[in-house]
Amino acid sequence: MYDSSGTLLVLMHWRTPGQAKWVPLLDTTKLDRLRDGKKDEKYWPVAVAQEKFHCIILKGGERYPYFPRPLLSDFDFKIPISDDERKDKDGDEEMDGTSEVRGLEQLFVLQSTLLGLAEDLVSNTRASHTQKTELAKREIDVDKALLQLLAVECREGEERGMKALEIVGLMRDRSGRMVEAAQKVAARYGREVLGAKIREIAERRLVGLIDDDE
Repeated sequence: MYDSSGTLLVLMHWRTPGQAKWVPLLDTTKLDRLRDGKKDEKYWPVAVAQEKFHCIILKGGERYPYFPRPLLSDFDFKIPISDDERKDKDGDEEMDGTSEVRGLEQLFVLQSTLLGLAEDLVSNTRASHTQKTELAKREIDVDKALLQLLAVECREGEERGMKALEIVGLMRDRSGRMVEAAQKVAARYGREVLGAKIREIAERRLVGLIDDDE
């Protein structure tokens, strides 16, 4: 659904009674192309395909697409998770590190949302081999986003250890490959204590003792 405020939303968990909810995939009022405030444009929705929003750009006071029909434009999904216009205490735009973390958090939320859609499909239909393969790929994409977040936390120092460990606990892969990759990330930044705790998580998962608090 594309609403009048310029937000593209997808309906999650609609196959489960009482669990359906709308989740925003893109807020077109926060597109990078509008950041300088020089463009006056709106977007006429046409399709959602291949993880992109396809639309016709309406410029100025245009309300409807004109003839001959213009070429379609497309924008990647970017789930709004916070106010992108937040400033630091000096009134300047946020530091690059904070911006990097927010971008990775957005990627994680997006990949998790796409994974949730794939899980709903596979769990509630006679899924094809291709669809099941896609589900496995989505799980890997989520873990890859978490690995990138972990690297940022490790780079920030020991005081961020608890959050780094929480990130590892969110990983979906049960083969051990992603947790092993997390150990390598911790080692790269000299985080020996964190590396030991990650090994504990790997061992607990191996024997099926992992609990929700991990």
